Amino acid sequence: MLQAEDLQGRRRGPLDDPFELFFGSSRSSSHAFGMQSDLGWRPATDVYETEDELVIQMDLAGMERERIEVYAEDDLISVKGERANIAPPGKKHFHKMEIQIGPFERHIRVPESVDISTAKASYRSGFLFIRLRKGKSHPTPRRSITIQD
Repeated sequence: MLQAEDLQGRRRGPLDDPFELFFGSSRSSSHAFGMQSDLGWRPATDVYETEDELVIQMDLAGMERERIEVYAEDDLISVKGERANIAPPGKKHFHKMEIQIGPFERHIRVPESVDISTAKASYRSGFLFIRLRKGKSHPTPRRSITIQD
């Protein structure tokens, strides 16, 4: 992953992102959701709780469901995939370029109060939703989560 520089020319790492710093605490806190990005771009991600569940919502606009993989293991949800460049071929002169393409991978650590074995995923309107019921968590072997419509 390329590292950006701040205004003083210092290298910025993945934990220099305020969102990553805030949510990067360990699992011991029931309100901290550690998030990592290992490669490529970082899809915008919201993690929130309702009365009965934890919801992870990820902005994956323009992606095909078949190009998204979701895994659950112990206290970690992993999402990876690749957004293809769908611009027409040929020479281009960009005036603005903000849409990120290529591979991505995100890891979201969930609190002990969430049962990761209940993870279910759906994809609609360009958003991936992963829902996990609250409850006692048990060690869980790595498993793939099928994304429903």
